[in-house]
Amino acid sequence: MTAPTPTPCARVIGARLRVGAFSRPGDALTLVQGDATTCGATAVLAARLLLGDARAPDLAARARDPRPVRALDRALRAEGRRLQARMNRRAGGPLGPLPWTRRLGSTPWAVAEAMSAPAGRGPRYAVRRVDDAGPDWPGDVEALRAHLADGDPVILLTGGPLARPRPDDGILAGALHRVLAAGPALPRHYVLAVPAGLAGLPAPAAGRARIYDPSSGAVGVLDLLAPRARHGPGPRELGHWPRVLALIEPRAQRRRGAAQPKGNP
Repeated sequence: MTAPTPTPCARVIGARLRVGAFSRPGDALTLVQGDATTCGATAVLAARLLLGDARAPDLAARARDPRPVRALDRALRAEGRRLQARMNRRAGGPLGPLPWTRRLGSTPWAVAEAMSAPAGRGPRYAVRRVDDAGPDWPGDVEALRAHLADGDPVILLTGGPLARPRPDDGILAGALHRVLAAGPALPRHYVLAVPAGLAGLPAPAAGRARIYDPSSGAVGVLDLLAPRARHGPGPRELGHWPRVLALIEPRAQRRRGAAQPKGNP
């Protein structure tokens, strides 16, 4: 009788978020979003796998293939699409029950709902707008770090200008791109701040967080308080976007003395 396949889990190994049964060397792969629109769903999936959430799929049970890593890759991509489809049935926030098109990814309110544990089983998540160049940002970073210390992942909504000047711009294109670069930052990507306990690694120094980027599968430590050019390319940990526009975090701090949120949109 064949022994049951272990349920896959997620681990940070070699600065990558790896998913697999880990029963044999090579039976794991890096978790990367399946397409350009599923960063939010992949960040939620990563959080569930790291937490051992009961809603995380038993992907190994679906990998009935002599090539288990390839089958696991297909199962992860399919799960990302399914999760995104469920999230997009209701946009949430100011759009309420209206659906959302997958061409634009997923709304932060739908991501918050997907991150929320069932009633009574864990924290409920909410969206909080932040200004990462404003005077409240250091307090926001400490609040984020307090969540991580409590073992709760936090999703960061990143973004930047609609367009940036390029070295090969002509006169007219350069002028247009400069105007667009000076405009407001637009939401473009989701990344996941990973608690040290879930990563099996020591907590980063003050002002820093360990960030998983779904577009690359990489996990790196980012100094969130370091100055960043508001209109240029951003760090790899933020998906190369320069701004943090919102935090998707538990509604209330559970750590005594931690900085309290200023309110939700």
